[in-house]
Amino acid sequence: MIIEELLQRLNELAPFSQAYEWDNVGLLVGDAKREVRRVLITLDVTFQAIQKALELGANVILSHHPVIFHSLNSITDPLLLSLIENHLNAIAMHTNLDVAPQGANYALAKVLGLENLEPLSSEQGEKWFHLSVTVPPGYTENVADAVFKAGGGKVGNYIYCSTRHPIKGTFKPIGEARPFISSNEEDKITQVAEEELEFMVQESRLFDVISAIKISHPYETPLIYYFAVATPQPLFGLGMRGILPEPLPLSEMLSWIKDKLGCPNPKLWTAGLPLSTPIKKIAVCGGSGSSLIKVAEQSAELYITGDIGYHSLLEAKIPMVDAGHFYTEYPVLEVLKQQLIHWNLESYVLPIEECEYWQNTHS
Repeated sequence: MIIEELLQRLNELAPFSQAYEWDNVGLLVGDAKREVRRVLITLDVTFQAIQKALELGANVILSHHPVIFHSLNSITDPLLLSLIENHLNAIAMHTNLDVAPQGANYALAKVLGLENLEPLSSEQGEKWFHLSVTVPPGYTENVADAVFKAGGGKVGNYIYCSTRHPIKGTFKPIGEARPFISSNEEDKITQVAEEELEFMVQESRLFDVISAIKISHPYETPLIYYFAVATPQPLFGLGMRGILPEPLPLSEMLSWIKDKLGCPNPKLWTAGLPLSTPIKKIAVCGGSGSSLIKVAEQSAELYITGDIGYHSLLEAKIPMVDAGHFYTEYPVLEVLKQQLIHWNLESYVLPIEECEYWQNTHS
C-alpha cells in the first residue's frame, strides 16, 4: 500500500474535511507515492518517536497532534529536519479524529466502560452528494470503475454502490463540436440509447470523482449533474456521553480513572456535592474540553476531560475530573492501530513510558 491509499482510508475513518479551520491535518511531511513499510502511532511527533520509528523500520509516523501547526517561511526546525533527513513521512489526524463517530472521544468512552454512547456536542457530518452521469453503451463499467477508484459509491459499510438504468438521450452538435456518436443528419436532433449511472459521493471526494469521470468518459462533454442530500453518515461531534453499567460514588472516581487511563494524578472538583453522591451519567472529551462544560452540565452527572482552568472549575455546576490532555487522548492510538492491522499494515503504538510527556512528569 502506498501512502496515498493510506490517506484515502484514513479519510474514510475520519474525513480530513471535518477538521477545524485552524487545524492542520493529513500528510504534513513526506511523499504520498511512497510505499508504507511500517507505521508508528503516537500522540506527538517527538525525537523519541522518530528514534522508535527508525528502530522499528517504520517510514510513516501517524500522530494525533500535527507536527506542523502554522505556515512556514523556512524549514530550520531540528525536528522537521530529522524527519526529512531520515525519509520519514508524517501524517496527522487531529480534530477530524476528535469529532469522528468512532474517533478519539469514542475511544476514551470505551476505555472507561461507558455504554449507550452518543456525541456530546453534535454537528452535521460531511455533506454527501447524489451524482448522476449518462454513458453510451459499452462504457458503463469503465466509467463506474473510475468513480469507485476515486472514492465514489460508498454508502455506510458498503462500497461499489450504484444504480443503473437505460435512458434515451438527444443532442445536436454546433460549432466545433466533435460528437463521439455520429449524428444522423445535419440540423437534425439525434436520439441515442444511453445508460444513467447514479452514485453517492462525499463532498471531500466530489472533485476527484468528477475528474475521474471526465478522464474515463468517451464523450467530449459528459452530462454530469449532482446535488446535496441529507447525510447518511452518523452525526459528527466533539465529546461523548454515556452511562456506567452500575453507579459509582463520587469518592471512587479518582481511583477508577487512575485504573482505566493510567493517569497518575487526576484532579476532582466535586461542585459542592457529597462524596457519597452516586454517578452514572458521564460526559467525556479528550484533550482540552473546557468549551463543552456547559453542554456537559445539561446531560451528565460528571464530566471528564483535560486542561480545565481554575475559574472554569469554580463555575462548574457538576463534578469534573481533569485527567490531563495526554491521558484522555492516548486511548485513540489503539483504535488507530487496530484499524491499520485490519488494513494489513504493520503498526506500533509508542508506549506511554517512552513518551516525552510521561518521562517529564514521572521523573
